Amino acid sequence: MLTRTLEEAESKESEQNPSKPLYHLCIVNLVIGTLYCSKNNYEFGITRIIKSFDPLTKKLGTDTWYYAKRCLLSLVNKMVKNMFLLQDQIITDILTFLIECERVGKKVKTRIDPSDAFDSVNSVTYEARILRALFIKMRH
Repeated sequence: MLTRTLEEAESKESEQNPSKPLYHLCIVNLVIGTLYCSKNNYEFGITRIIKSFDPLTKKLGTDTWYYAKRCLLSLVNKMVKNMFLLQDQIITDILTFLIECERVGKKVKTRIDPSDAFDSVNSVTYEARILRALFIKMRH
């Protein structure tokens, strides 16, 4: 009920101001996905996190990337320790999501620090590429 109300409100707002990024529904879905991941239901949690970034060009930011990255790294940690197996379709969805993050995240910083100059290592593109390499290794 709450998510549907947020969807309707965000769609009305995006019709009025299409260039404005709206994060309310994204944050709600990130929280839900994170909670499921913390309870070891990674299939649903990661799927929910990926869904929260739709459309990626408007939802990908420093803060949203931080929380998505934490869940993905937690999943990698469980997979490395052979504590969790993931369906191939979910891994394919993750890899597709990370490829899109690489494409869109060139100008999105991963750290907020006024003293840090923006460089390619401090971007979502760089971190998404590393995460994608980890998931490819896990797949094989």
